[in-house]
Amino acid sequence: MQAYEYSAVDQNGKPCHGTVSADGPNEARRTLLARQLYATDIKPAGNRVSFLAGLLPASLKRQEKIASKELALITRQMATMIEAASPVEEVLGALAQQSEKQNVRSVLSRVRANVMEGMRLSRAMAQEPATFDTLFCAMVAAGEAAGALGPVLSRVADHREKSEETRSKIQSALIYPAVLLTVAVGVVTALMVLVVPKVVAQFESFGGELPVLTQVVVGISDFLTSYGHFLAVAIVAAFFGAIVALRRPPIRYRVHAGLLALPVIGRLIRSVNAARFARAFGTLVLGGSPALEALVAAKETVRSEPIKQSLADAITRVREGGGVANSLQQINALPPMLAYMAAAGERSGQLGSMMHKVADYLESEFDGFTKSALSLLEPMIVILMGGIVGVIVMSIMLPILRLNSLVLL
Repeated sequence: MQAYEYSAVDQNGKPCHGTVSADGPNEARRTLLARQLYATDIKPAGNRVSFLAGLLPASLKRQEKIASKELALITRQMATMIEAASPVEEVLGALAQQSEKQNVRSVLSRVRANVMEGMRLSRAMAQEPATFDTLFCAMVAAGEAAGALGPVLSRVADHREKSEETRSKIQSALIYPAVLLTVAVGVVTALMVLVVPKVVAQFESFGGELPVLTQVVVGISDFLTSYGHFLAVAIVAAFFGAIVALRRPPIRYRVHAGLLALPVIGRLIRSVNAARFARAFGTLVLGGSPALEALVAAKETVRSEPIKQSLADAITRVREGGGVANSLQQINALPPMLAYMAAAGERSGQLGSMMHKVADYLESEFDGFTKSALSLLEPMIVILMGGIVGVIVMSIMLPILRLNSLVLL
């Protein structure tokens, strides 16, 4: 069976839209007629592919996905409706029908079609890896196994909403420094390329000797004027080259290891990754997943390759019979608090709750550090760019002052 999107009218002539699963368009029309709906348009769900896109190889095609912020809202709605005893296929159909975005309707329609064919929700979601990651599917599978899909989806929604809140805070805090830095760089470039050469040309027409500071600034200005476009191309090429290079695991591992070795940035990276891991691990355990499966799924939320490799070694030790706390304690890249709280959770039988407490503490520590760092970053940018502009203005004023002295003589 395949999912089809339809437009139809009911007996009262009221238009309606939705999805229906059938073996073909004709059967879909018969199914709609049985519901006293008269189809005006039927087409396969999620198959809007352009001719040029069809010519691309599969590796270059961009898979349809639901944005992270939208997925958090959809997960919350799913949890509420399933806790109200609504069937899963009806929940997916209702959410797909009420969405105004084609990609959301397509993804949810494909998931619903697989569910109606007898596939479990977690496995149906796993068919859409661009939207539902390993952690999401593992938590849904744990909820299905425990018979508590609604509460588990509610925890998943909490987890994603918390992640989105943290991401939004970081993005909002970085907007002003980024705009300030961009404007300052633009002003400095305009002064160097447009203003400095004209002032210097006027001074050289009198045959005067330029001050040393002005000569240095003029040299930089001449370089930007002559080779600025090459420099811009080189910067863009280096940027994309770095992106391509970071896709190679050995290079990515070395870069991440170097970042972890930095004094302040390394601690920040450890805290962020530990918070992600602890919250995901705690949510899975609270959802009923075994500790080993929870470790495997939570590891995928970690972005630092050395920490991920250390967690893989810890998972191997747990699989061989070791305890979670003892295995985590041997990871030097993670904060010691994580292992201590895991040990306390194992002793008290509240491992999931303890992991959430660790995540709350690490996230609050990260928020405080971020606010302090950004509050210092803004004046530092102003002072740095103000100093650069001051040097450029001074290099312009020195020839003018010397020019006045030449005129008086």
